[in-house]
Amino acid sequence: MVHRPADSRLLTNLLQQEKDYSKQLTQLLEASNASLSSFTAYASASPPPASNVILSVAGSLAAADEALRRYAVGVDEWRETMRMLKDMEDDVGNIMRDREILVTRLIKASKSSQKSNSGSNFRDSLLLGNGNRFPSSSSLSLSIAQHESRPLSSTFSSSTKLAAAQSELQACEAHLAAKERELEVKRSVAVRDGLGARARAMIDCGWAWGEIGQETLRALESLGNGGSNHLGSCYQLFRLCDLAHGAALA
Repeated sequence: MVHRPADSRLLTNLLQQEKDYSKQLTQLLEASNASLSSFTAYASASPPPASNVILSVAGSLAAADEALRRYAVGVDEWRETMRMLKDMEDDVGNIMRDREILVTRLIKASKSSQKSNSGSNFRDSLLLGNGNRFPSSSSLSLSIAQHESRPLSSTFSSSTKLAAAQSELQACEAHLAAKERELEVKRSVAVRDGLGARARAMIDCGWAWGEIGQETLRALESLGNGGSNHLGSCYQLFRLCDLAHGAALA
């Protein structure tokens, strides 16, 4: 299996930008709340029926802000799913770094095993080489002492280390493959669920704003006929949007 290096920089950048966006939404709602307070105070100094209409409109604007606040919650849900995805990508990245360490360890163990095996092969060649002609025990001992840098037990130790390194790398490869498969599934689920929650919040917000806008226009009609044609046109536009939305849902 080909392992693709985990690079979460783009996801980190996305999370940072979404965090800033969420912060801006919060600040917008705070500013809107302050504006509504001033708007309501203005209504108290206005004569009726204008004061009653302004208070009604203020309630509608507050409801619009509440709908926007729910959309902000949808944005936060999206951010949370992507944050959890980043944690998984970081886990896979850590496993890949461990794999590189194990590969390096296996290479070292393999080289060490090769050196031990070369010493063992040299001993066998002295005992069995040259047409089965055996050298004297003193020359044999001298030759072995010159060419062997490790005791005989080092051969078994190197073989044990090599086998252990191979086993650790194989286990790491299996673990990494499983995590990569899990990450691929989680990535699709995170995008689907996270953006789905945000899209549903967007639909609810837009629908609420349309309804609230219609209520506001109806409240304003009570102030007289000045500009009634314009208000009536706006109301008809909202009705057309209402019908179009109902047809889309059907």
